[in-house]
Amino acid sequence: MIKTGNIIKLHSSIYRIINISEKNIYLCEINVTKLNLECIERTLLIELLFDKEIELVDEKKQIIEIEKMSKEVQTKFIQNKNFLIELEKLYGPSFVELSKRTEKEEYKQLIEKYGLSISSARRLIIRYLQGGKTDYSIIDPRHLAKKCDKPYVYTRKTGRNSKYLESTGLIKTNSLEEIFKETLNFYKSGRAVSIKAAFDRMNMLHFTEIKKDVNGVEQLILLPISERPTLRQLRYYVNTHITKEERDVIKASAQEVRNDKRLLMSDSLKDVYGPGDMIEIDALEADVSLVSLTDKNQSVGRPVVYFMIDVYTRAIVAVSVSFDNNSILALTNLLLNLSDDKKAYCARYGITLDEYLWPSNFIPRRIRIDRGSDFKSKRFEDICINLGIEKQLVPGGSGSLKGVVEQSFHQMHSKTNVHLENNGLIEKRHDSLHHKESTLTIESYTKMIINFILHHNQQYNKNYPLTKEMILEGIQPIPVTLWKYGTKKYGSPRKINDLPQYIYNLLTPVKAKISRSGIQYKGLYYLSDDPILRISMFDAGTKKVPMEVKIDIRDMGHLYYVRDNKLYVAYLNPDKTGNIDYNGMTLKEYEDIRKKKKKMDATGQVHNENIDMYLYAINETAVRENMKEKYSNEKNIRECREKDKQTISNENRVLERFGDIQPVTDEAFAEKNKQSVVEMSYEDAMTLFNNEFWLGGE
Repeated sequence: MIKTGNIIKLHSSIYRIINISEKNIYLCEINVTKLNLECIERTLLIELLFDKEIELVDEKKQIIEIEKMSKEVQTKFIQNKNFLIELEKLYGPSFVELSKRTEKEEYKQLIEKYGLSISSARRLIIRYLQGGKTDYSIIDPRHLAKKCDKPYVYTRKTGRNSKYLESTGLIKTNSLEEIFKETLNFYKSGRAVSIKAAFDRMNMLHFTEIKKDVNGVEQLILLPISERPTLRQLRYYVNTHITKEERDVIKASAQEVRNDKRLLMSDSLKDVYGPGDMIEIDALEADVSLVSLTDKNQSVGRPVVYFMIDVYTRAIVAVSVSFDNNSILALTNLLLNLSDDKKAYCARYGITLDEYLWPSNFIPRRIRIDRGSDFKSKRFEDICINLGIEKQLVPGGSGSLKGVVEQSFHQMHSKTNVHLENNGLIEKRHDSLHHKESTLTIESYTKMIINFILHHNQQYNKNYPLTKEMILEGIQPIPVTLWKYGTKKYGSPRKINDLPQYIYNLLTPVKAKISRSGIQYKGLYYLSDDPILRISMFDAGTKKVPMEVKIDIRDMGHLYYVRDNKLYVAYLNPDKTGNIDYNGMTLKEYEDIRKKKKKMDATGQVHNENIDMYLYAINETAVRENMKEKYSNEKNIRECREKDKQTISNENRVLERFGDIQPVTDEAFAEKNKQSVVEMSYEDAMTLFNNEFWLGGE
C-alpha cells in the first residue's frame, strides 16, 4: 500500500511521497539540494508500481530524543516546528504553490515572523519535505551528529543595555536562575502580588548587605546596580516562564470568571481555522457503576471517560474509557487512540465502521484544557513540546470556557442513561442502589460509548454557528460533513506521518542501569538485540552504569531506548529466575507486588532480629558455662586431638541407625558355630560366615 512518507525509485531519481489526493500523488525529490516537486496521476503511479517500473524503497524510521538536547536546540526545534505548521496551512499539503517562482508576500511575512533568513527557511523546508515531514527532519543535522546536552555558558549579560547607566544587571548563572525561580513562585502565590513587589522582595532577600553608619547603627543597604539584576531581567524571566492564560488564572478571582458572570463577547470558534486547529480535552466520571470483568457479581464502581473533540467540526476524534482519573496513563491512552486505526479499534468491540465517520490520525495545533493534575503535569508538558502542540489553559471549574467537550458529556449521558436505569445508573438520591444493580463491564460500556461517538459524529447540530458561505453552499452542521468542508477550505490537519516517533514521544522516561546482568530497572533485568549493549554490559563489570530509557507503563515486559537514532526494544531476560513472571504486567501491578515483597522483607527483618538475639544469648551462655580460671595446656595437641577425633567417630557409628537389625555378640557367635565349623570345609565355612553374619574379609 502506498502511503504518505513512502520513498519510491522512479528511473534514476528517488522521491518522497508528501501527499496523496483523490486524483494525484505529489512527490518531492530527495538527495538533491533544490526543492524539486513533482505531480503524477494516482492511477498511473499504481500502474507503474504493478509493472515494476517503480519500486518502493525500505526506510528505517529515525527517532529523536529532543528532551535530551540542549535548551537552545529545543527552543529552535519548537520554533521551526511552529513555522512549518503555519507554512503547511498556507501551502500544504502538496506545497506545489511554494515551488512556483511567484511573489509570495505571506511567505515573506511568515519568515520575518519567525526570524528566519530566506536561505535558512529554504533549507528547513527542503529537509522537512525530503524527510517525510517527520520531527527528525526538523533538527539540524549538525545537532544529530554530536551531543548537545552541555548547557550554554553566558559570558555577558543578555538583553538591551541601559542608555543612561553603565554596568546594569547580572550575567545569567545557575544561582541567579534559582533566585528568579523562587521569585516567580512568590509572584504566583497571590493575586495582589505584582512583579514590582516580587522584585523588591528579591532585592531584600538576596541583594542587600548590612552596614553600620557613623553612629554604629546597622542599616540594610541595596547592592550597586552592577551587582544585582534589573527589573527588566526579572520581568523577562516571568513573561517567558508563564503564559498569559496562566497569569489570568493566578491573578483573577475564581468568582470573576464564573460561567454566569463573564461577558459572552465571542464563541468557541473565534480564531479557530479549520479541523485540527483547536481541540478540547476533558475527563468525566460517568454516572454508572460497573462490574468486574472476571466476576460479574462484583461491583467495581464508576469508569472515567476522556474525550478529545475538534472545536471547528464538533467531531469526537479520540476516546479513552478506563478507571484512571487525573492520570497521565489515561491521557496517553487518549493520545494513542488518536493514532489508532479506528476500523480495527471498533472491530475489537464487534462494531463495523466506515472510516470517514471517525476522523483521526492527526496532530492538533492547539489543545484547550483545564488545570487538572494530569493536564498541568510535567510529563504532559513534555509530550506537547515534542509533538509541537500549543497548550491553552482555562481556569478550573469553568466548564463553559471549554464548552464543546463539556456539552458532549451532557449528550453522552442523555443518550446512555436511559438504558442504565436499574442497571447501575448513579442517581442523586439517598436510596440509589447503583452498586447492587450494576450489570455492565467496562468492555460493554466502552461499546456503548463508541456507538455514541459514531452517532454524535453524524448528528445534525442546529446550534452550530454556520457562516453565510456554509449556508449558501448547503453545508449541513454535521461533524463529518464539516470536517470534509473544513479540510477543503483550510487544508487537512497535520498527519501523523511518523508513527514510531509519535508513539515514542508518549512513552514515559525512566532511569535504568547497565550491569553485566543487562539493563536493570526496578529489580528486573532486560536484554535487547543491540550489539553495543553487550559491550556496555562487559565494560560495566560489577558497576551499575546509569542509562536513560523509556517505558510503557501498561507493559513491564519491555523497555525502549534510542542509540544512533535507531529505536531498540529490550525484553525481560527469561533466563533470570522469576524475571519473566512479570511480562505483560502494568507498572501498577508490578509496584503492588514489589510493595508486598518489601512488606515481607520488613517483617522478615524483625523475625531475623528476634532469632539473632536468641542465638547471641545461647552462644553467650555456652561460653560462660565453660569459663575457667587458668590457661589451657599447649603441649600434646596432636595426640589429644586424635583421641577426640576417634571419640567423635565412635559417636557417629551407623549400626544403630539401621533400626531393627540386631547385632550378634561374640558369645552367640561361638555357641552357634562351635560344632559346625570343625566339620565344614574352608570354602563352606567362609560362605556361611558371609551369608549369616554379613561380615566381609578373608
